[in-house]
Parts: sequence; C-alpha cells; structure tokens
Amino acid sequence: MKIVIAGGGTGGHFFPAVAVIEEFVKTGNEVLYIGTEKGIEYRKSDLIPCEKIFINVSGVRGKTPLKMLKGSFSLIASTLKVISIINRFKPDRVLIFGGYVSLPAGFVAKLTDTPLIIHEQNSIPGKTNKLLSKFASKILIANEYCRRFFPDGVLTGNPLRKEIRECKLSKELARNILKLDRDKFTILIFGGSQGAQFLNQITPEAVALLKELISKIQIVHISGEGKEKGLVERYKNLGVKALVTPFTEKPWLLYRSADVAVSRSGALAISELSYFGIPSIFVPYPFAVDDHQYFNAKPIADRKGCFLVRQNEIDSKKLANLLKKLYTDGTLRDSFSSVMKSFAIPDATLKVVRETENAGS
Repeated sequence: MKIVIAGGGTGGHFFPAVAVIEEFVKTGNEVLYIGTEKGIEYRKSDLIPCEKIFINVSGVRGKTPLKMLKGSFSLIASTLKVISIINRFKPDRVLIFGGYVSLPAGFVAKLTDTPLIIHEQNSIPGKTNKLLSKFASKILIANEYCRRFFPDGVLTGNPLRKEIRECKLSKELARNILKLDRDKFTILIFGGSQGAQFLNQITPEAVALLKELISKIQIVHISGEGKEKGLVERYKNLGVKALVTPFTEKPWLLYRSADVAVSRSGALAISELSYFGIPSIFVPYPFAVDDHQYFNAKPIADRKGCFLVRQNEIDSKKLANLLKKLYTDGTLRDSFSSVMKSFAIPDATLKVVRETENAGS
C-alpha cells in the first residue's frame, strides 16, 4: 500500500506522524511524508524513516491583513505543489495529523478522489479538521471528549513512537543514563517541543520556596531552543541539581526518570505522561486555539487524576505548594498515576495503522 502522511509544525502533530510512519514502513508499505519548511519536522527530518518533501505553507487565521494575503497565496501555491506530488506518487490513502500542511493535503485528496483519513489529537478540533471532515473517509480521535465534534470518530488515542512503547528501563537506570542522582525526588518540567516561557520563569521561583526540600529534589527541565542558559544559572544559584535541555529526542528517558511533572497540556504530552503514569500538574497554554489544552486535561482532572490550573490562577507560591503536596503525599501520587494510566491507549499506533488500511474498504 502507498500512503501519503502529512502533518507537522509542532511536536504534537509531528511525532504521532513519525510513530505511524515507522509502523507502516516496518510492515512493507511505501510512505511519502509531506511537511513544512518552518516546522519541527524540517529541523528533525532525520527522524522520518521514509521519503519526505517539505513545502512552504502558512496559515491565515489570526493574522494581519497583509499576512493573511501572503498566507492565501502560500496556500494556493502549496496546493498546486501537493497536486503534483500526489499525481506522481499515486497514494492509496492520505492520512493527515494537523498543522498548516494538512489543509492542502486534504484538499488534494478530495480532488484526486483518494481516501482521506484525519487524525485529531486534541479534545477540540481546529478549523482545518472541521472543514476537511466533510469529505473524509474516516476520522480518528484521540479522546472521547472529541466525540462531541465528531460523533462517528473512531477512538484510537495518540500514536506513540516505538521507543516510548517499548521502553522497559527502570527509574534507576534512566537516572544513571542521564547522570541524575538515583534517590532524589525528580521533577520534570515540560513545556512542549518549543518550551514554555511561563514555566521557565515560574518554576525556579517555586523551587526557591521549597527551601527545606532543596537537598532532596532534582529538576529535569525542557526549556525550548535558546532558553536553557539562564535556567542553568538560576538552578545553580539555588543549589538544586538540574538537568536543563532545550529539546530531547529521547523523551522516554526523562519520563522514566521522573516522579512528577509540571507540564503544558498539549495532546501528545498528556498521552505520553499518561502512558508512563506520571503524576502531573497541568498548566494549559492560555492562547491555544479554542482553549483546547485546558479541555485536553479536563477529563483527567474531573476524575481527580491531576492538578489542572489555568496560567492566570497560578504563581510561584501555588506551584510550590502543589509540588510540596505531591512530594509529601505518596498516596496522592499513586492515585494520580492510576488515573493517568487509565487514559492511556498503548496500542494507539497500531489502531491508526489498521484504521487507515481499512479506510477504503
């Protein structure tokens, strides 16, 4: 079978696509990936195990009139390019994961009468997927909350890379690999593939308030590109051991080493944290389209499986208090972990592959 897979821009769109590509390639299918020149997929193209093409496309939503005009021309040009790509490759399926590139890929699937499969990672779909859903052969959803928008959606979960699914490392070994202390309480700070400036600012302030715990904790902090140096200095001045990295291609090591996490609530972050059952404090990105990050985490919070706090409702003192509560209350951590794991769909990758293969039947 020949499959075109499109999607990217951020890690939340890109890494599920990579997971599915890996599985399709492993089973002997021919895959062509289409991404953008400005997204994470271009910078991390070595992770894509198939033929790949990058196009220049940008969005129009929320832009100035001039940028909207440029975005419209970009969309037309990229659609023409995708027509050429698909006419050459002649795929049996087109599977999209979101991001700007999904729109021209979806349009061309319709124009060429190729079965289109949409995978929606978030609780609330964006306008692109809502538009493309009108002529999709199948819609795959990552959580039940999304069913109110796509009643006929097939629940698959978010695909996870095989290194995550197959990670059997003990917490001690993961910490040894990362050169962390084996016995210290480890807090993971994760703002998504691009980092989160708010978490970068508030977390060292909160740690500074945990004076009696400084010698007992250590921090693993994903800062985002170009934001790591100041954090390294701040943690050093606090006297707390910290591993600060702008990005990681091996998130499973960080997850396995962590006792708790402070994270944005992007769809993929929640899926990965749930898979490992990490007790979490979620601080949704307040400017996410349709507030979807809040609703990504809300079903877990409704079952008392995490702390969910809006950005305008948390400061360093409150974050410190929540971290201290998780540190001191092992029963709470166990309860959070159990609820988080109940939201995991470990075979999501295989479900997406199977549903894509059967979409034209």
